[in-house]
Amino acid sequence: RIRHLVAFFDNRVQFSFDVLGIPGLELLIHLVGSYAGPDQWWQGEGQVTPVMQASRFVNGLIQRLAASPTKDASDALDRLLADPALSRWHDALSQARDAQRVTWRDASYRHHTIEQVCQTLNGGTPANAADLAALVTDHLDEIARKIRGGPTSDWRQYWNVDQYNRPTCEKPEDACRDNLLSDLQDRLKQLDIDAQPEGQYANDKRADIRVSCRDFQVPIEIKRNVHRELWSAPRNQLIAQYTIDPDTDGYGIYLVFWFGKDLTPPPPSGTRPANAKELKKRLEATLSPNEARKISVCVIDVSRPD
Repeated sequence: RIRHLVAFFDNRVQFSFDVLGIPGLELLIHLVGSYAGPDQWWQGEGQVTPVMQASRFVNGLIQRLAASPTKDASDALDRLLADPALSRWHDALSQARDAQRVTWRDASYRHHTIEQVCQTLNGGTPANAADLAALVTDHLDEIARKIRGGPTSDWRQYWNVDQYNRPTCEKPEDACRDNLLSDLQDRLKQLDIDAQPEGQYANDKRADIRVSCRDFQVPIEIKRNVHRELWSAPRNQLIAQYTIDPDTDGYGIYLVFWFGKDLTPPPPSGTRPANAKELKKRLEATLSPNEARKISVCVIDVSRPD
């Protein structure tokens, strides 16, 4: 029956798959993909068997979903990836999902008016996700300077202290985030910019902080420098899970609290960074030029002064 189904569509060169819609494409991928795997796709040698024909058919349908700049297509690819009957197609579906989200994000982009651009240049509300990311990064840098060099020793807020106000051990990540978020909210609320913890993104993933303005937003992923995923989180979490949301336009901020050299896990190659500035430089070096255009790295030094 699957072979007859594939032959039915294959013999109709002029058939428009648009009439099936996203649900129709999803159903066909499930039905035929459960029968034929990607490794059975004809490579141009020998006779084309019905299984090869079916494999080629599924690959074409997956590419159609990848080219569709809609949320329905994104949701369909998520469901197909979770379908155990399509486990052989996991790599192809995963690549298609990544490509589709870029297509969706690009299609959702809107150029901004002269009035919006002027408002941003005059210190007003950001006009897009790029402006928002730049503004938030600037405020985080100011907060970092105040924490390190301010007269109130704000670095203590990130440590548990004893009865004499002497630091004993680092506070957990959520507590560090909440202290920082309080300072950030005070700065952003004057511009009608909202900053909230645990921002929800695609596939029910949650960034540590979501900064939003109108219909765009920027996720902030936070780690202490003692975290075992310190070096992989920019790509595996921030980029792979949060900045794929079309509302971010690919922009995100990776923020690290620096508590000291000895607690830092070594990178995949080389030695541990000696200070917060070196950690920032090394983390930025892990990003490709294209990623570095939209991902900002901020390292806040909350270590105990010598």
